[in-house]
Amino acid sequence: GAGNGTYGTDGTYDCGGTNHLQHETRGRMLRHTSPGTPVAYDFHNQVENLNRYFASAHRNAASVQIGNILLVQEDLLSQADASDQVGPANMQRGPDLTVRVALDRALEMLSGAAKPSGQSVSSAQDPESDLYIRPEPVSIDGYGGSAMEPVLSPDGRFLFFNNENDPGVNTNLHFAERTGRISFRYIGDLPGVNSDVLDAAASLDRAGHFYFTTVRDYARTMNSVYTGDFDGKAVRNLHPAPGEISPKSPGAINMDVGISPDGETLYISRAVIVPGAPAPKKSELLVARLNNGQFRIDPESERIMRNINTGGLEYAPAISADGRELYFTRASPFPRIMVATRTSVSQPFGEPLALSALTGFVEAPTISLDTQEMFFHKKVSQRFAIYRAERNPLSGRENPRLLP
Repeated sequence: GAGNGTYGTDGTYDCGGTNHLQHETRGRMLRHTSPGTPVAYDFHNQVENLNRYFASAHRNAASVQIGNILLVQEDLLSQADASDQVGPANMQRGPDLTVRVALDRALEMLSGAAKPSGQSVSSAQDPESDLYIRPEPVSIDGYGGSAMEPVLSPDGRFLFFNNENDPGVNTNLHFAERTGRISFRYIGDLPGVNSDVLDAAASLDRAGHFYFTTVRDYARTMNSVYTGDFDGKAVRNLHPAPGEISPKSPGAINMDVGISPDGETLYISRAVIVPGAPAPKKSELLVARLNNGQFRIDPESERIMRNINTGGLEYAPAISADGRELYFTRASPFPRIMVATRTSVSQPFGEPLALSALTGFVEAPTISLDTQEMFFHKKVSQRFAIYRAERNPLSGRENPRLLP
């Protein structure tokens, strides 16, 4: 079944969740099990972000059953307007103006007239592809923590990853050696890269040039991408990535990168961070080219990514060896792993497709050099684990099969 929801007298399925992510997941399940059944989100006995809640309902073409809307604030830190102030003792009897303001915003969002900050609003789900299938968890013998943001070395021998990128922990890079199709042996912290602040999101080219994100010098220089040389045991010669790729605007940061296997092109996720917010306000993908040992943002970057960037959150890029397949994560608001293709490296990437077999809270794809394997992380029982999927031999290379 589709969860704890109920059917109304009109045949509409009330998703019955306590937040918009539960509603969205149950609504998706229902569409697959009972196509054509109308879906409704309920809206009572919960605290919600209105932007995300109504954007989710709009995406799923769901109706909304609104109970008691009590308070409306611009954000968690802002003061409520005098007309909207409702104390705990009389929360069920909020001023009419509060309800009218909330309903006006709800109708505006459901009609698609407003885009919530940092999120992409669309009238339908992302189109899907079955290019990668049969996801299964990876074991890392000797390691018991969360494992995120994996990258497989081009020779397939090493798996690099980091622990939680949560502000409350020291995020470090680790590595493991492959022992089987879905098994690795933990080696330890990756020597030469870790600091007492965040170090994460590795990427490696065929020559052993190792790239990752670190905020060790961000406050002073806005540099967040470092590089060095991986020799099979450690990373040597660590320094900021050469060239002019760091942002100039306060709050902007190069959040993660993916280097092409030939080392000539750097795909960058540039985010805008709002202090105290649970997620970036915006993140988009850029392209930087190596020229005379220096990376520069490609002046054609916007054109190349015109079908990728939505004004919401696109991040964690990975590129195929031939430069014609781009993998990344899109959160709108629930994260999905996407693929976009092109027939020539001089063309923009086409419209991205969501990988339908990779379900749940999934992020950060990386592919093997021959494209036959994909690794990514998935949230399982409040922890993150690395999964492996395999390429579907029935889904064409030039045009990954679009699912109905």
